[in-house]
Amino acid sequence: MVFTAEEKSILNHFATSSEDNVYAIKKDVPPEVFGAFGSYFSRNPKDFREHLLDAIGGRIENEESNFTYKDLEWLIKGDFKDPTSAISRGIAKSQDFFRKWYGKYSHKSIANTVWIPMVATNVSQLFARELAYEQLAFFIEQSTRYVKWGLDKMFHDLEIMNSSYKESYINSLKTSINGYDRLSEIAVEFYNKKNPFVAWLEKQPENIKKSNEEEQRAGYKRQIRGAALDVARFLLPQACLTNIAWILDARSTEFDIASWKGHPLSEIKTIADLIEKHAGQIAPSLLRYTEKNDYYSEKLNGYYGAFKNSWRTSQFKKGVEIISYDKNALDKSLSHIIKRHRFGGTFKEAYDYVKSLAFENKINILRAITEKRKTPDEWIEMDEEFDLTKIVFEIRTDIGAIRDWRRHQKWDRGESLYSLDNGCYRPFIIEEMGKEAKNLFDKVIDVSRETEQQIKKDFPYQAQYVLPMATMHSITMSGGLDQLQYILWTRTTPQGNFSYREDAFKIAKEVVKVHPWLLGYEKYPKKKSFIDVYNQAPLKSLLRLQTAEAELHS
Repeated sequence: MVFTAEEKSILNHFATSSEDNVYAIKKDVPPEVFGAFGSYFSRNPKDFREHLLDAIGGRIENEESNFTYKDLEWLIKGDFKDPTSAISRGIAKSQDFFRKWYGKYSHKSIANTVWIPMVATNVSQLFARELAYEQLAFFIEQSTRYVKWGLDKMFHDLEIMNSSYKESYINSLKTSINGYDRLSEIAVEFYNKKNPFVAWLEKQPENIKKSNEEEQRAGYKRQIRGAALDVARFLLPQACLTNIAWILDARSTEFDIASWKGHPLSEIKTIADLIEKHAGQIAPSLLRYTEKNDYYSEKLNGYYGAFKNSWRTSQFKKGVEIISYDKNALDKSLSHIIKRHRFGGTFKEAYDYVKSLAFENKINILRAITEKRKTPDEWIEMDEEFDLTKIVFEIRTDIGAIRDWRRHQKWDRGESLYSLDNGCYRPFIIEEMGKEAKNLFDKVIDVSRETEQQIKKDFPYQAQYVLPMATMHSITMSGGLDQLQYILWTRTTPQGNFSYREDAFKIAKEVVKVHPWLLGYEKYPKKKSFIDVYNQAPLKSLLRLQTAEAELHS
């Protein structure tokens, strides 16, 4: 398609190019217009830009127009005016399209092309958990390492505030935050002594050493504060308020609204109403089926006690357990890869071929397809065919670490409700910080446990608000071996929180026991530490970990 000079001037406001066959759509195109015009591709060979010009010029089916480009002289010249107004007919056309095809004919896939950016401020950790389970949501959340919480940043559940548990609830939150405040101070003092400024500076790269002292001390202070808050966060309750920005397609947004309207927490019900109100202003023709979904309401409410008291919950310690894996993962992974790079053929043909190979030959294939990976490429996915072979494991760790494990949305994840019946995780670093730190930690846990037991009699879901991030919890994750190498690389970084880093090494150890070929072993070497097993591995280019020591946390 060749556009005239006038058309190019107009399109400049809505697309990044009027010539290239690959281009981006600018913000002046409303999401509904983008979604509708994109959906036309299945029945109309026109370029998206042609649809835009049709909408601008009023060339709409069953309509006549006397439009000339003189009518848009202001747009062609680039005079200051909202360009969106030029495609008002396109907006109306798009909405009519969605009402017909989305509503009448239930072609819901067309709503996947309309993405809605949302922001939530001052929402609890329990809402953040729900959002994280939306696999298509891309989000960023307030960090516990860089932001310090205060008592003014706590969620007060209305049902509890109107009950006899109000005083206990508030007292529990106060105890947690007071403990958090003091523990962060103790941690700063501890790390200042453990890693004084001069010693810290000696370990820094040359560009830091060459900067002025004011900048150096500011950097040192930030690192010490971040490390201190990494420890103190174990005492933050789930009531602590956070800010989240996310983007999600209209179809998934509609579904979330319908399911969250039946959530047992009034906070999340309220958020569902607010999402409906404001996302509806972005895509009014698509958020049509937002009434409460009874099936998902039952699911979110634990099927109203159908499984209550099925067994007694017990305390557990940090750990990882492999639940299921494919004993033929090596042969299947290689077969999927070989099939991809052949011109034709079936999986069975590739599988029969791979099974005939000696183990060393199989390892040589793995080495050949991964040996060119360098440090900057570690996060880049390997052959996606590795993800056709799945593994399922359970991580038993603290809620704070679970927050980070839950963020890996390409994995299928499952978990229970929070409870201190599972016990708590007190990191060894607390012991090193001295008696006051230990006593502060224990006091917060004791008060939180007592308050949880009181509240859960009448409000089992709301009782979760008082639980600190040190609460032990378990999450089951199911995913492919490609994503496995990605999460192990990202979660073993020395800059990460020491808790989930410990989890990551435990995962690696358990996975390699059942899949020793990931490190080039035919059988897992016994009577060796995992670090020795890893350091001596015949294959180093497939499963990579970051084993460097952290500056402050071991």
